Amino acid sequence: MTATDLSAEERIRKAIDVGREYLGVDNGVLSYTGDGRYEVVETNIQSGPYARRGVVDLNGTWCRHVVESGEPLGFADARDSEYRDDDALETTGLHCYVGAAVDIDGETYGTLCFSDAEPRNDPITESERDFVAVLAEWVGSELERQKHYAELREQNERLDEFAGIVAHDLRNPLSGAIGFTELAQDHVSGQAAEFLDRVRGALDRMESMIAECLMLAKEGTDVGERTRVDLDGVVRNAWDTVRTRDATLSVDIATGTTVLADEMRLQRLFENLFRNCVEHGGPDVAVTVTGDEGGFAVADDGPGLPTDVEHALTAADAENIKSFGLGLLVVERVISGHGWDLAVDSSDEGTRFAVSDVNAAEPVHEALAAD
Repeated sequence: MTATDLSAEERIRKAIDVGREYLGVDNGVLSYTGDGRYEVVETNIQSGPYARRGVVDLNGTWCRHVVESGEPLGFADARDSEYRDDDALETTGLHCYVGAAVDIDGETYGTLCFSDAEPRNDPITESERDFVAVLAEWVGSELERQKHYAELREQNERLDEFAGIVAHDLRNPLSGAIGFTELAQDHVSGQAAEFLDRVRGALDRMESMIAECLMLAKEGTDVGERTRVDLDGVVRNAWDTVRTRDATLSVDIATGTTVLADEMRLQRLFENLFRNCVEHGGPDVAVTVTGDEGGFAVADDGPGLPTDVEHALTAADAENIKSFGLGLLVVERVISGHGWDLAVDSSDEGTRFAVSDVNAAEPVHEALAAD
């Protein structure tokens, strides 16, 4: 069994055993020292106050010096050191000690220490203190990884809950509003019909925003398995699903051009780019899509994007992109999730989104399938 086959807890226990053997001492302890207490997280000690999950007063331990200074501490015999009169000698009964701080996200989590009730004949060397410090740093990284995985799982659970709320509590009444609006449109004319058209347009936009929220919440940013997608076909399908009003589409894509992509996400990318063209370029904007094996571009002849939007997209600054609408955030997520490059060029004469390196690397699953 290799180290990667072990759980995080098993790897930490292994590190404790390695440290004990290297230093030639009986005890190894990983502690948590928050709130002024000393809680044993992991150890080889089987019984007593320093066994696993044991809690004692931090002030009665050698480790308090490590927590206070942030520096490694070590001595072979407390009676022959500056700590000969320290209270910890009586409360712990430990004469030999080496310990270092364990940090997580820049803050002290606790300590990793090695000790023995009997003094060690050889003095604790600088290299041994350095060894314990490095081991403590590794343990801190392992605990930090566990913490981040736990936070990620919690975040995913919240996203799943959010997606369920969106799907049920928002879509159901929205569907009713769309249905009643359609019924009303069949019975009115003139200005009332014009007002209802605007209402229906707003409801359709709300439905699109819900779909975008679900895409961001449930699918995340990473793209898994990809297939060869016909670029011309996905462009035209996307155009047909968007309310383009009097906008026109021109497609100039080399015959047979395919893109290695998640087809559904690629279509969403084009849908959101087209929607952006119409919303910001006006109802009669002219949209042009070009493409070949190296990439594709969507351009319009509208008034151009605000400078801060252009900069946020080019820098993949998700926080700022969100302030300009979920549609552009979906665009950024799809592009970054595929590992593609995006360039945005906008002026008074129009805006051009250019995506490149679309077929730069073959996914692992395809490479394996080809072997």
